[in-house]
Amino acid sequence: MREFILWIHVIAGSVTLLTGPMAIFFNFRDPKRHKVVGKIFFYAMLLVCFSSLGGYFMHPGQVFYLFLLGISVLVLGGTLRGVRAMMLMRGAAVNVLDYLHNIMMPLNGLWMLGMALRLSQKEGMLAFVILFSVFGLGAFSELRRSWQALRYPETLTRMTWMRIHSSNMVGAFIASTTAFTVNTAHYLPWYIQWFGPTLLLLPVQIYFGKKLKRGV
Repeated sequence: MREFILWIHVIAGSVTLLTGPMAIFFNFRDPKRHKVVGKIFFYAMLLVCFSSLGGYFMHPGQVFYLFLLGISVLVLGGTLRGVRAMMLMRGAAVNVLDYLHNIMMPLNGLWMLGMALRLSQKEGMLAFVILFSVFGLGAFSELRRSWQALRYPETLTRMTWMRIHSSNMVGAFIASTTAFTVNTAHYLPWYIQWFGPTLLLLPVQIYFGKKLKRGV
């Protein structure tokens, strides 16, 4: 079972690494292909998140897997939010799932910040204290806009919905790329493994946000 979950995780993660750049490339060039590739990316990302949860249950006491649990919940919530943004833009009604993952995200962020505080009292845990703190705070980054989207969806423009979609899906791809570097680039310092993909891909996220803000 452990090997099966691992293979599911590796294959699904590889699919996200292939389809993520393709979806970004087709974003403004070919909406139909973007939609097809984006769906593959979405389902592969779901498999990545749930197989990561399986990894936690097999290693419940290890800090590394506790951190992966927190990241998996963040990525899962962001991915669902990105997909639901497009559905709500097209007139879908707000449902229980929308509220559930909007509540799940800040609760997970508080848990990660609590873990950072707990680990700060132990020696040799500085890296995980920083990681839990940074990603825990990241859970609150779009909280206000997300609740506004659920409470007053009629006030959001088409471009605003697309910005929410783009921001969350690129964020999911950053997480997938980060997982790849952490598991393969052991020769790099830990902070490059974990934050390098963010520094490289964050400009892409900002670029799409600005472009959609201009209504292009």
